[in-house]
Amino acid sequence: MIKVFRKIRFKLMETGKTGKYFKYAIGEIILVVIGILIALQVNNWNEKRKLDNYEKQLLIQLKNDLERNSGDLKFNIRMQENLIESSNVIVNHINKKLPYSDTLKVHFANTAVWTKFIVNAGAYKTIESKGLDLISDLELRDLIFRIYEGNLNWLRQMEQTAIDQIEDFRINKASNYFSVWYPIQITDGKYVSGTAQVADYESILNDNAYKYYINAIKNHTEVLHHISKGYLDDNLQGIEQINTVLNLESND
Repeated sequence: MIKVFRKIRFKLMETGKTGKYFKYAIGEIILVVIGILIALQVNNWNEKRKLDNYEKQLLIQLKNDLERNSGDLKFNIRMQENLIESSNVIVNHINKKLPYSDTLKVHFANTAVWTKFIVNAGAYKTIESKGLDLISDLELRDLIFRIYEGNLNWLRQMEQTAIDQIEDFRINKASNYFSVWYPIQITDGKYVSGTAQVADYESILNDNAYKYYINAIKNHTEVLHHISKGYLDDNLQGIEQINTVLNLESND
């Protein structure tokens, strides 16, 4: 094609048709510019397609992480509910001075259970390193940021406070009340409720220190339970929004 243009230029110059030559030259320049613009447009389109595919793959990984997060949170929420329910049973026995019953073994054991959320953040770390604007959907971008940078820190802080309370009691005070205090037992590779052997039930009924502990851990776990449920909702909402974005992309 270039050789054809060159021959036409030479022919116009040889015949002395300067005006036509300049018009042709300008037209040729315009054609070249148009060709460059088309090439740039095609290149930009290819780059956008690559970026869209990369975002799609990261969103799929992010969805998998949020699903694993949700599974862990659901388990933790069940454990927190067990602690709250068992604490209420024990507080009721203490307040009413009810006699000891073997059914209390599980309830005492449940008050020794603390939870620690294990975050799955592989996809988010990749997105963070590349820039959060890699997520093109603004609403999803804001939600993901809140999940991994805002609400997660609050959840971890409340979890650690509960862990510190329970571990301090277990190490320094539990032996005053229990000869056995197993919060969790594993049978055939599966979690089952723990057990406790009460050493001095009268001390539990009459000791203000124990009453203070059981009420404190109950109240704190109630707050943690509320935060965990809210954080679970965030993760589930993230999964739903990712599904919406991926469905929109697949329909484009």
